[in-house]
Amino acid sequence: MKMHSFKWQNWGLLILVGLVSTNIQAAQKTTFTIGVQPFTDYSPYSSYQNGDYQGFNRDLLDAFAEKSGYHFEYQALPLKRLYRSLLTGSIDAKYPDNPRWSQNLKEGYEVVYSQPVVSFVDGIVMLDEDHDNPREELHNIGMISGFTPWPFLSDIQAKKINVFEAVNMDALIKMLLTERIDGIYTNTAVIRLKLLKDHQDAPAISLNRQLPFLSGTRHLSSTQHPELIIQFNQFLKDNTDYISSLKKKHGLNTQIDVP
Repeated sequence: MKMHSFKWQNWGLLILVGLVSTNIQAAQKTTFTIGVQPFTDYSPYSSYQNGDYQGFNRDLLDAFAEKSGYHFEYQALPLKRLYRSLLTGSIDAKYPDNPRWSQNLKEGYEVVYSQPVVSFVDGIVMLDEDHDNPREELHNIGMISGFTPWPFLSDIQAKKINVFEAVNMDALIKMLLTERIDGIYTNTAVIRLKLLKDHQDAPAISLNRQLPFLSGTRHLSSTQHPELIIQFNQFLKDNTDYISSLKKKHGLNTQIDVP
């Protein structure tokens, strides 16, 4: 029988209740399947090309697995299928996750979340010269396929804003520079790195802070293995210097990353 959802701050009680029954099974299990996002290039967080999962996420999870004596197998799935796999137990854990993401799919399930790993900001990035344009002039936005532009859903449903999806950030930047779209709804760390690496000659592009944006944190989640979340939290606590160096290596700030 399905049970009621709860926020990540309340995960501790569930873990303590379920820990006794899961410890025997956990002691025997050393290989876990981690569900991950299938984006070809979502650096600095991740990239998934030809079955090869790389980036900050991979380095972090591999380090946790090594210190814990585990082996992680990474399974990249489309976002909706990824959540179904998490909720039905087809995968052991998901990274990244957030209590606010896909709440409708999680309704009725108990999802356990780790402590925050890294902060993020998602919003509309556009040419700096257009930042002072009224919101009413925002008619066309682009985003990576599978994302949901939450702050603009009402305008999209009212057909005030059109959404154009693409499989990679390069295509979206090209659409922005050729004025096919007015802005890109994306993660600020992702767009910043892409501009620095591949579009240094582009006009100034940054987050428009006058428009709504979302800020939050990324977590490891599980429905089947609360003990894994406990161990991951301890790993985060015991390895703060290493994780800080890992964030620096991949160009991720420890605070909210706003250009």
